[in-house]
Amino acid sequence: MKVAIAGAGAMGCRFGYMLADSGIDVTLIDGWKTHVDAINQQGLFVETESGSRHYSLPAMLAEDAHGEFDVVILFTKAMQMAEMLRKIAPVLSSAKVVMTLSNGLGNIETLEQYVDRSVIYAGVTLWSCELEGPGHIRATGSGNIELQPLMSTDMAMAGQVVDMLNHAGLNAELSANVLLSIWKKAAFNSVMNTYCALLDCNVGGFGRRPGALEIARTVVAEIVQVAISQQIPLTEEIVMHTVQKVFDPRESGEHYPSMHQDLHKGRLTEIDYLNGAVARIGEAQGIPVPVNRLLTQLIHAKEAQ
Repeated sequence: MKVAIAGAGAMGCRFGYMLADSGIDVTLIDGWKTHVDAINQQGLFVETESGSRHYSLPAMLAEDAHGEFDVVILFTKAMQMAEMLRKIAPVLSSAKVVMTLSNGLGNIETLEQYVDRSVIYAGVTLWSCELEGPGHIRATGSGNIELQPLMSTDMAMAGQVVDMLNHAGLNAELSANVLLSIWKKAAFNSVMNTYCALLDCNVGGFGRRPGALEIARTVVAEIVQVAISQQIPLTEEIVMHTVQKVFDPRESGEHYPSMHQDLHKGRLTEIDYLNGAVARIGEAQGIPVPVNRLLTQLIHAKEAQ
């Protein structure tokens, strides 16, 4: 298959080099010209626990996107997705699969405005990565992917996509309820991203803070009630199991979540698609969500510093 990755930040680049290393024809698409130029001129520089190397990958600016691709994987931030989809319209028309693995709530609804629902695959991933600079990422830890075609009955294609991802070591599996998985990931990120950003620490550092599990549960308890109001069978146990698991340095304990990275680089965060989205939905449903509303306000205050 030919694959385009739209949104070649930290995660897009990690998926890109892993797929390319397994023999897949991969093109990176991004809006940061300095980053795109660095990849084209010097290759993508990847640091891992076992060493570092340059990967030769073609990259192009979103506004210059062209070519035919079987699979387009979106890794843009939620607030940037619509703009990316508008710019890459020339490569979307031929795609058999358009997959979103971006964080947050509302990405499927955005994607449906630009491509037919029959080609949409929604998913979540627990892989992590840091963008160190133009053309340079640091990829540590392991992860997995859950994905599901929203309405396609072409399970042969779904199987090919999963096989492609697994051949690259990305640990993918088809989900029976991807909406539950998306809410579970949003709940996880509403804990991990937000608290690591506010406490200025990595995942393991948060886990070692006194009362970490208790303050995580206060966020999760509200999210579970909001999810249930949307007919999503989320439970506190499902989310807290994942939270506790990633505190382990062998998992993602050394990782600084994307919201922490964004604040340190002076960028806006995805808070309105995580705790903020939960607060909006909860308030519309008459569900008390004071913790998620306060965390949203605190992150916006940090953004304004």
